[in-house]
Formats: sequence, C-alpha cells, structure tokens
Amino acid sequence: MRKRIRLHQVRIGMFVEDLECTPGVTDPPFSPFLIKAQSDVARIMKSSAMSVVIDTRRGIDTGEAGPLVTVLDPERFEKSLRGRFSPDEIREARQSVEKTVPYIRNLFGEARMNGVFAVDSAHAAVEQVMASAVSNTGALVGILRLKNADEASFLHSLAVSALMIGFGRRLELNDADIQLLAFGGLVHDLGKMLMPKGILLKEGELSIREMAVIRRHPELGYEMLKGIEGISQTVLDICLHHHERWNGTGYPSGLAGKTIPHAARVAAICDVYEAMTTIRPYKRAWSPQDTIDMMRRSEGHFDPVLLRMFVSNMINAGVLR
Repeated sequence: MRKRIRLHQVRIGMFVEDLECTPGVTDPPFSPFLIKAQSDVARIMKSSAMSVVIDTRRGIDTGEAGPLVTVLDPERFEKSLRGRFSPDEIREARQSVEKTVPYIRNLFGEARMNGVFAVDSAHAAVEQVMASAVSNTGALVGILRLKNADEASFLHSLAVSALMIGFGRRLELNDADIQLLAFGGLVHDLGKMLMPKGILLKEGELSIREMAVIRRHPELGYEMLKGIEGISQTVLDICLHHHERWNGTGYPSGLAGKTIPHAARVAAICDVYEAMTTIRPYKRAWSPQDTIDMMRRSEGHFDPVLLRMFVSNMINAGVLR
C-alpha cells in the first residue's frame, strides 16, 4: 500500500516509492529505493522533498502515515464552489477571467513568438484582475483552479497574481505596492515562454539536462524585463527569485532567509500553493487544506511568518475553513 508520510517519519527499513518536491524545485532523476542506512535518511532530508511516498508492501510501515491524496473531480469541485459562493460571485469571477485571458494570451504569445514583452497587455491584465480580486478573491481563485492543458500556463500566472493581490491586502500594503505584486505574479513565469515546448510540456521525469534548461526560466524572464522602462525592482525580484527557498535550497542564486527579497518570498508561497491545487482531468490535485498542511511540514522552504499570514488570508477569503 502506498502512503504519504512526513519527512520526520522517515525511517531505515522503509521503501521509498516517490519524493514529492516543491513545484519548480526538481532534484536529480529519482528511482524507488529501500532505506538501508542513516545516510539514506539524510539524503532525503537534504533534498527538496516536501513529503515522501512509501510502499508498505516492500518496507516497514508507520502508524502515523496518511493515505495518498486522491484526484479531485472537476465537476464535484464546481459543485462545491456553488456551495461556498453566490451565483453572482461565481458569474463575476468567470467574466473577469474571460476578460483577462486575451491580454495574457497576447502577453505570453509575444514572448514566445517574438521574444518581446507586451507592456500594454500586461498593464491591462493587471488592471482587470485588480478590479475583480478587490471584491471577490475567494471565488476568483476557486474558478482559476480549473484549467485545461492549453490554458494552464497563463491561467497559472493569472491565479498567482490574484493570490498575491489578496495576500498583499492581508499584509496591509498600499495600493501601489499591491499592484506591483499583481504585476509580478502575472509575469513571474514569463521566461518559460522561451523554453523548448518539448521540455516544458513533457509528461514524466525530466533528464538532468532538461532540468537545467527549466531552471533557467527565472533568469530568462528577468533578462527580458530588466531593460524595459518603468519595470520596478519589485517585479524584477519576483521574476528572478520566486524559486528561492528560505533555507537556501532554491535557485537561481541559492539565497536564504531575509536575503530573499520580500516580494519574492510572497511569490514563492503563492506560486507553490497555486501549482499544487490546480485541478485538471486525470491529474491528481491537492485540496487547499492538504496543500497548506504539506507546505507547513516543509520546514525551511518558506518564510514561516509569511506562511502563517497567507493561511490566515485564505481562511478569511473562504478558501480554507
């Protein structure tokens, strides 16, 4: 039987089926193995794993391990949305997404096809998502959890932007600073548009070479943005450093603690939360509560103070209970 366990539950004698890593932080290619020595335990602890999946038929068990999270059915999820938000709130959220998507599609399309940043499209998208998120963050974030493969890249960026707006309000930032967070959330993965599609859309394990290519996306996005007049340092920080981790295990610079720019620490939390809770057909998605529990267990990956405030904000928005 496959079970997910916390890092502190890992013991010699367990058979490790999978290491579940923070989205965007990928270790070298992994093969299932039996933990035979303390050095194997230490190797897991030093990885980017947030939790471990063991096979109790091939190794020892632990009474504290919980069952593997199951696939969330899109239709069932939509029904749950209708139970938490009014028809007007859901309709307004859908309309906001429909109005914003063309701007983001143009923004990402220009980056992929021509290697340029569509400034006007970015500003128009931020203005639209700001207007919607001010009154209806919970419904907007809920609607954006449902994605198909064709829309996933730019809807992820839109969802991160919406999360950062709500989080910025929880942090009591002024409107100008919240708008910078929204802008940064929208363009944080812009560098991925310069990645080969074969690697970006590959299903299954990436090779070491492919992982090295993917890890270049923050720097590529930063290089595209840094020479554009009017792009603030906050936006550049988000683009370059959203994969840094509190304990220094992230990339591209291996920054740690408060040397990571504040806005990038905010973005790291929103980016991982959104990636893990995305719902697609045939994809195992995490519930918001399971995601938060996993992020809490991943000691050292996120600014602990900001993570607590993020959880509080999601409760207030009706996303968590």
